[in-house]
Amino acid sequence: WSRRHSTLSRHRCKRRWLTNRAMLRLAATTARRSATARFLASAKHAAKPRPPERDLSSRQLFAALGLRTFSREELRQRFDAADADADGYLTRHEAAELFGGALDVEADRKAAARAVLRRLDKDQDNRVSWDEFRSTILEEASRRDRRIWPLAGTMFLGGLSVGAVMPIMPILVSELGLGPADYGVVISAFGFAKLVGNVPAAALVESLGRRPLVAGGLLMIASGYGVTAFADSTLDLAGARALTGLGVAGLVTGSSMAAADLSTPLSRAATQAPLGASFNAGTIMGPAIGGGLAALVGPSATFAAVGGFVALDAIFARVMLSETRGLGSLEDGPPPDTNISTIVRRVKRSLQDSPELRRLCVANYAYWATLAGASMTVLPLVLATDLGGLQALGPGQIGALFAGQACISVVGAVPAASLADKYGPATMIPPALLVYAAAFGALPFASAHSYEAVACAMALQACGSCLLGSAPSAAAVNAVPDKDRAAALAALRVCGDVGLLTGAAALGGVAAWAGTDAAFFCASFGLVASAARFRWAAPVST
Repeated sequence: WSRRHSTLSRHRCKRRWLTNRAMLRLAATTARRSATARFLASAKHAAKPRPPERDLSSRQLFAALGLRTFSREELRQRFDAADADADGYLTRHEAAELFGGALDVEADRKAAARAVLRRLDKDQDNRVSWDEFRSTILEEASRRDRRIWPLAGTMFLGGLSVGAVMPIMPILVSELGLGPADYGVVISAFGFAKLVGNVPAAALVESLGRRPLVAGGLLMIASGYGVTAFADSTLDLAGARALTGLGVAGLVTGSSMAAADLSTPLSRAATQAPLGASFNAGTIMGPAIGGGLAALVGPSATFAAVGGFVALDAIFARVMLSETRGLGSLEDGPPPDTNISTIVRRVKRSLQDSPELRRLCVANYAYWATLAGASMTVLPLVLATDLGGLQALGPGQIGALFAGQACISVVGAVPAASLADKYGPATMIPPALLVYAAAFGALPFASAHSYEAVACAMALQACGSCLLGSAPSAAAVNAVPDKDRAAALAALRVCGDVGLLTGAAALGGVAAWAGTDAAFFCASFGLVASAARFRWAAPVST
């Protein structure tokens, strides 16, 4: 019994050992399978794509909300329209409905809604209150876009080239033996080409974009300077100046449309101001560079060198500038089918439908006609003539006075633009015209007294010009729908160029017939009448 009992015990122990070993193997296999399953599950989860994120720009958000004036009433109306359940908050679902008509894919709408919350939700509670909505929208709409500074640099280089050739052109004309009539043809070719080029430039800026037109305009200016370097007749010089005028039309159109794309009604004047200030700063510095270069290599070689410099500016514009066409669009699409006939129809429709644009065009004509006639034609004659026993000023002194005006324009451009954005660009136009009128009204008395008094009157004139600044362009962009911006700016520039061409002849004729004092008084009266008409013709809604 004892031997049998021990044998059975050994068999039982062996069986328990085998059972435990099998259980351990099963446990290990189960663990391996669980680990494999977890690894595969984690890999599958990692490979699953996350919801797409969307970088929503301020302009896209403004476009989705349908904002135009950014007034408190408009913001309240848009917020209430988006707040479907009227609980005083915008949720992610309500934000997605803002893009229902613009984005066809549900994932895109959800991604855009998340972008809205990231931008507007300041306290990170996944909903947007009215205070968050209003403060964030106004803050972003009032901010100057940093992308305007490379464009301002391009305009500075362009102004530098324009200033460099200003003292050289009369020398080149003298070397070619051209008379006053021939020189008048050369000057008129530039103005006429710029006038004609405004509408085609407006069509190209819509179809090609802003950056190509800025760079292409600079290349045309460079070509004009290059042709000028080899001109040996009136026809050659007039053709070169016409080519330069077409380039200026393209440059101004592209830069002004880019500034309009990058701005809102709360920042439009402040965004456009650096362009004019940079160009004026370059114009101030240019004559010294051009004069020194001409003394070294001669006028023709200087024009060729300046042309090469402008070509480098075109390359800078092509590389550094951002394309702003379609900045507020949510989806990429083909460029609009825009041609010259389309722009002409839009110009006619905008002038018919917008009383604001019509009064802006009249005021812009009056300003440029006075600038060309009284400031560019009659005033230099007064400064170069002995009046009241005073000695006439030399070219350097006359240039210093006009450079002082440009300095005032550079220094005062940004503060004047801030006032225009605060009170409205259209509000600034009548006071600016009246200050301009006061300056020309004071010139007859100043010129009979002393040239220091003339300098004060010219400083007052620069203040009026500075107040006006970019207000007409900003008001024109605000007055029409976004798709008609190029047409509105083309209409405004056409009226200004017509004033530039006709003002010199009109006020120059008055000066020849009745004297320079009568020309100044006529200019002052015309500006006062234009300011009064602009104020009385204001739309009832403004």
